[in-house]
Amino acid sequence: MKNNIVRLALGAALAAALTTPALAWWDGSWSYRKQVAVDTAAAKIAAPEKRFPLLIRLDSSNFRFEDAKADGSDLRFVAQDDKTPLAFHIERFDPKVGLAMVWVDLPELPAGGQAKLYLYYGSQKAEPVGSAAKTFDASYRAVFHFAGDLADATANATAAQGTVGYAAGAVGQAARFDGRPLTIAAAPASAAGPADGFTFETWLKPDGAQDAALYKTGGLVIGLARGAPYVEIAGQRAAAGSPIGDWSQLTVSADAKGARLYVDGALAAQLATPLPALSGAANLGEGFVGELDETRLSSTARDQAWAQATFASQGRGGKLVGFGADEKPSGEGFGYFGVIFKNVTIDAWVVIGVLALMSLASWVVMYVKGAYVGRAARADRLFTQLFERQRGDILSGGWMQGLDAATRGALDDSPLARIYRAGVAEFEQARAEDAQDALVEETVEAIRASLDAAQVAETQRLGRGMVLLTIAISGGPFIGLLGTVLGVMITFAAIALAGDVNVNAIAPGVSAALLATVVGLLVAIPALFGYNYIASRNAEVSAGLQVFVDRLITRFANLHRRALRQQLRAAE
Repeated sequence: MKNNIVRLALGAALAAALTTPALAWWDGSWSYRKQVAVDTAAAKIAAPEKRFPLLIRLDSSNFRFEDAKADGSDLRFVAQDDKTPLAFHIERFDPKVGLAMVWVDLPELPAGGQAKLYLYYGSQKAEPVGSAAKTFDASYRAVFHFAGDLADATANATAAQGTVGYAAGAVGQAARFDGRPLTIAAAPASAAGPADGFTFETWLKPDGAQDAALYKTGGLVIGLARGAPYVEIAGQRAAAGSPIGDWSQLTVSADAKGARLYVDGALAAQLATPLPALSGAANLGEGFVGELDETRLSSTARDQAWAQATFASQGRGGKLVGFGADEKPSGEGFGYFGVIFKNVTIDAWVVIGVLALMSLASWVVMYVKGAYVGRAARADRLFTQLFERQRGDILSGGWMQGLDAATRGALDDSPLARIYRAGVAEFEQARAEDAQDALVEETVEAIRASLDAAQVAETQRLGRGMVLLTIAISGGPFIGLLGTVLGVMITFAAIALAGDVNVNAIAPGVSAALLATVVGLLVAIPALFGYNYIASRNAEVSAGLQVFVDRLITRFANLHRRALRQQLRAAE
């Protein structure tokens, strides 16, 4: 059983060495992908969230706009399983400026952990599939990007009436208020109550300290008092301790237990007054002079983790979102390995090809020799069991002729059986020549020589081909090192000719050159383990051969002594 497992393992390793594993790729029509990591531990988000609208901010430092379509219609976002497409929509995509804002419906935002997704791009045949309505969960009753208009991004299409200007904002464009409010009409979709709660979110940049009502409806007022944000319910007010200056993110969450005011994700004030039912029209930016961006209304009470994630996701320089390397499905792709394979020189590929042939030869030898020594050991055990059961004159091979065909076939793999047959054949020839069973000393020596020759032949058969493993063990690393040295030489020569001395010019060539040494070690290490294993098994079989040869020669010597005693008695 043990030998079968080893053989299967060697066979599996050989198959793995001969094939290239398929790498996950969502759709072959897309030429590139980039991993996006959402690290809530770095952003210090303490609670998980469901269906979080994640802002993916792309610029020329983390995205190659030249490889995507001019309007971004080939952008796709896929979950960590690399199978499930995610809803998203593009707020802005400007390849000339090198800037894009994309909102992605992240199914789950973990607490103190990491979520991953993939951004695919580079398909000229792709059609636009972005949907703002599908990006936000059903609790959102209005989302205003202020991207040059007052449109609501949710499926509710909540109307906003009024006149504002537009300027550069915290996220894309922002609405510029001059004191005149926007009116949000009453609608069933905009109603909220204490049971479910209500949340107001916005980025704001006031023109100095001022008094204003950022959001006002029914008994709820969210505003500024001398520049400090506050929340007021039924005449009861709770305010932050300091005024707002530059761009800040403001979140107010209210329900039957009261209201919480968050500034840049941090709790700034609390109010114990319960939220009343809200169903009428609302004013946005009444008396406010300054800019508002990414303003949202929700018919649910969002918690502090949501406010923290919103600030970390949308704020510039946030730690929530990180980007991996650009990848391709084959050849140049898959991150670091793509850089390595892209920069491998011709001479290094030749060395790697030689090493691949050596690896193939060593795996074939390990498989063949492992299977052979396994069969030999099993057949020797079978022969030993049968041999020890025999009684009488075992120097006649007739008892083997009485075995069934399957057993005789199994014994064909036994070195002991072959040595035994060689000894019996020599004995039979001596008896035929002397016409008697008695052996003279010269005949015993002849039999010993025959058995020794058979043992040497079997030992050579066990060791045949093992030299290929020793060549792989000793030569693989040196051949790989040769490839590395050549690759480094060529890299530095190319840098010298180009006159471009920087880490970006050196690192790719050196890392690619080191690939040859890595391949050399990958050839040598398995061959070393395989050689040691097979050599130990060969040594066991060889030791058994020596013991058996000694036993047979002892038996022949006993026959010789009996013959001498009989001759002495006859002479007397």
